[in-house]
Amino acid sequence: MKHLIKNQEMKVYGRHACLKVFEKRPEDIIRAYVTRDGVFEYKSLMKYLADQKLAYHVVEKEEIDTVTRATHHENICLVVKTKRVPEVKEVLATKGRSLILCLEEVENPHNLGAIMRSAAHFGITAILYEAKVPVALTASAFRTSEGGAETVPAIHLQNWNDVLDLAKKNGYKSFATSSHDGESLFKIEFPEKTLLFLGAEREGLSDKLLKKMNQLVIIPGTGEVESLNVSNAAAAILTEWYRQGI
Repeated sequence: MKHLIKNQEMKVYGRHACLKVFEKRPEDIIRAYVTRDGVFEYKSLMKYLADQKLAYHVVEKEEIDTVTRATHHENICLVVKTKRVPEVKEVLATKGRSLILCLEEVENPHNLGAIMRSAAHFGITAILYEAKVPVALTASAFRTSEGGAETVPAIHLQNWNDVLDLAKKNGYKSFATSSHDGESLFKIEFPEKTLLFLGAEREGLSDKLLKKMNQLVIIPGTGEVESLNVSNAAAAILTEWYRQGI
């Protein structure tokens, strides 16, 4: 279950993503690339870099396009130390009301970024995700999360071995979405400790995990489409979970 970080630095771009890094862990900033407009737009960050004698490069927009391999960088790119990711046992030991999102083979960085954004908005504890690579630590996921990646830890797993057993020992019950079977989202009362499983963008949750759930959840709708995009499904369920805790 331990996540191994191969690269000790990463790129973060986009206004909210970069400002959240500056807010949460300014000491991890290594260097910056900004446009001339960005020098004025991010003047507090630029002052910090100058005061700390950290490198920053004032460049044309086209150069940041090249550095980020993107065009939606909003005139800034930071090179930062890779964000520390906690151990699974740490987040499962969280006291009080807690929901942990568990994602199986959700590997699209934009979907994962959107989920991290919703997770931060609704105050969930953490995200556990099984994927071939640590997608949550990509620049595109950070950009899409609009700062949420700095608030909610996303822990990369190779498999679910021991996770469910450890969660059960810590008082968690497991829920999963289903488009065909289960209880309506609006009739479910979430327990104090909840694991919420969502499956891959096309296939949904695997049968081996579905069989281990305490409860299946249906998101009510017209039935005109088979299911929601995984990030939209997450947002719908987290809205109801948050409402129940008010």
